[in-house]
Amino acid sequence: MKTATVSEIAKNFCGVLKWIEAGEKVEVVREGKPVAVITPPLRHVRHPDYLARLRRNFGDKVLAPETSADLRDLNRGER
Repeated sequence: MKTATVSEIAKNFCGVLKWIEAGEKVEVVREGKPVAVITPPLRHVRHPDYLARLRRNFGDKVLAPETSADLRDLNRGER
């Protein structure tokens, strides 16, 4: 996290804004004490629908826990 004083932000807001746009958090300090933290907005990541993909590939088959453990143990040495 970068740190900037209130006067630095007032003089060079565009420079501080570039830090934030690059994903950096900026702690704002006044007289050596933190008064705020400016953070970039959260980026929402859209993930694929993994469950739908599994159902499309394998249908509604569900393995018994023992079978799943056996397959896992069988494949462990093949990595």
